[in-house]
Amino acid sequence: MGGLWPARTAAADVPEVLAPLLEQVVQPALDLLTYDTYAGLAVFGVPGPDRYSVAQALTSPAPGGVEARSPELIQHTLDFFLPWPDAYVQALTAAFVTGASEVPLPDSLLTGPLAPLEAVGATLDDVLQLALRNDRTLPVSLALALLFNLAATQVRPTAVVGPIAGSPFANLTHPEKARACQRIEQADPDLVALIDAQLPEPLNESASGLLRYAGGLLLTLSTFTAYTEFGVFDRATRTAVRRPVGWDLSRYMPGRTTPADGWAEFLGYYQGRRAVSTAPEYGGA
Repeated sequence: MGGLWPARTAAADVPEVLAPLLEQVVQPALDLLTYDTYAGLAVFGVPGPDRYSVAQALTSPAPGGVEARSPELIQHTLDFFLPWPDAYVQALTAAFVTGASEVPLPDSLLTGPLAPLEAVGATLDDVLQLALRNDRTLPVSLALALLFNLAATQVRPTAVVGPIAGSPFANLTHPEKARACQRIEQADPDLVALIDAQLPEPLNESASGLLRYAGGLLLTLSTFTAYTEFGVFDRATRTAVRRPVGWDLSRYMPGRTTPADGWAEFLGYYQGRRAVSTAPEYGGA
């Protein structure tokens, strides 16, 4: 194929003449990669009947993290509640980009005029290289999604191809996901070396702490977010429009769509008491 196409660019692995087409697919591809990764993480914590749970070979008949919109809440939490310097996120993205080097662009993104990108074998790596070259503002959710995908390819290299087109991590089985998370939480030396090689001074010795922090945070979020009201909360009315998934999973007040205002025994003093005093052994009268 090399003789049929013009010379390739230095920053993207597609012919330069097709670079405008690649630019059109950058944001949709990054959005898909991020969502698929966090959907794979959400069902690792709380599986359901969805295709991400099927891909990991561990499902549940009850709605799980995907139905509770955990992937969206994980991404929102990372991007809006954790301030990260742009230079740091750019360096992390560059460090983890190898985790997407063999991941083909999903067919769903290469329809109509974008079909030539499929013909030249464009990958997520091409998209990421273009994003880095253009100095885009990259969200931390993307960098950490790439971290999990990189760990996934270390656990099973063939995870770059599977039923979930946008994420090697989402293609792992449930035990394999546990091993990928273990590599991150235990600051695997190969991951540490990749990060330290990209980070500028004086941040280039912070990799092990970053990995342990990111691993613990995301594993917590993968479960916690399934038990929130985020997926059904109407901000305009400040009410749940239907019963949250987490309420059913925890059997909280069956049949209700609104929380209780309180319990009768907590109105006023317990058991009719009208006053309290410190016990003598603690200095009371």
